[in-house]
Amino acid sequence: MKLSSKIVRDILEILIGNLGIKADDSKIETLIGVKNVNMNYYPACPNPDLTVGVGRHSDTGIITVLLQDGIGGLYVKAEDGKEEWLEIPPIPGALVINVGDALQVRYIEIEY
Repeated sequence: MKLSSKIVRDILEILIGNLGIKADDSKIETLIGVKNVNMNYYPACPNPDLTVGVGRHSDTGIITVLLQDGIGGLYVKAEDGKEEWLEIPPIPGALVINVGDALQVRYIEIEY
C-alpha cells in the first residue's frame, strides 16, 4: 500500500505542477482522500463473446492505475461527442494511468 500511495502522490504532483499550481502536501492529501483498491480478475474464457466484465463506465475518483495483461478489454470513450468506444490494445505488464472524473479539467468556450 505504501508503494501505491507513493505512485499516486508522484503522479498527482506531476499533473498539478503541469497545471501551474504549486502542489503542497495538504493539497495532495486532500486530492488523495480515501484510497480504494478494486481488483478485477477475468480468467481466459473459451467463449469471450459471452463475457461482460464491469461494463462501460467512467472512473469517478482522481486517478486509476491499471496493470495490463495480455487479455485486453480496456476501452476509452472518444472525445468527439459521439458515443464511440475505442479498444486499447493491451501491453502485458504496462501500467495505464486513467484520469478520473474528479480530476478532469474541461475548457469551455464562452461567447460574448
